Amino acid sequence: MQSLVATRSELLDRRRRAVFVAQGRDLLKDKRTALVREFRHHQTELLDGLERLRTLAVQARQRLDEATAVCGPEALASGALTAATGIGAELRSRTVAGVHVFDLSHDPVRRNTATRGWAPALASAHLDTVALAYEEQLEWLLDLCAVELSVRRLATEIARTTTQVNALDNIVLPQLHDEARRIALTLDEREREEHARLRRARARRASRDATSDGRDRSRSAA
Repeated sequence: MQSLVATRSELLDRRRRAVFVAQGRDLLKDKRTALVREFRHHQTELLDGLERLRTLAVQARQRLDEATAVCGPEALASGALTAATGIGAELRSRTVAGVHVFDLSHDPVRRNTATRGWAPALASAHLDTVALAYEEQLEWLLDLCAVELSVRRLATEIARTTTQVNALDNIVLPQLHDEARRIALTLDEREREEHARLRRARARRASRDATSDGRDRSRSAA
């Protein structure tokens, strides 16, 4: 057991520290509540988006298989090379309880025959169907990127904050309360011993005074 300096100042210090730690724990709990609220919002959005993305992926694959059967793989490969282009995107962040969460904005993904670079007279309707299906899938994927990144950051911070709260609740605060209790017990014991010592001193003095008075009376009588 750790050796303590049992003084009034040490007792007050432990009590002040316990109050300070309790306040810090409460602030961390408030932070965790805000993070959990934001996490649940993003989690719902992410789960719904992933379900929609799976549906779009199945549909896009079906359109691709149908177009391959009708047009052949060479026509699809040529169309893909012609339509290949970049998509501009911008990632923005905002802070929730000290944690950065993200929003992603991007250029339009869905296009038409002209903007894909195909000659309308030469392009098959199947190519447009496949392109539209995959453009829609890519659009959902881009929209979910920032959501998933935010969910990961929030989950990590929630876990870290929970660890801090548990450490304060289960280790730091009990230790401070125990030290304060031990110091208080030691001070109380010292006070009782001091009172007992004073009582014994008063009793000895009273005994000496009584003895002295008795001697004085005996001398006077003689």
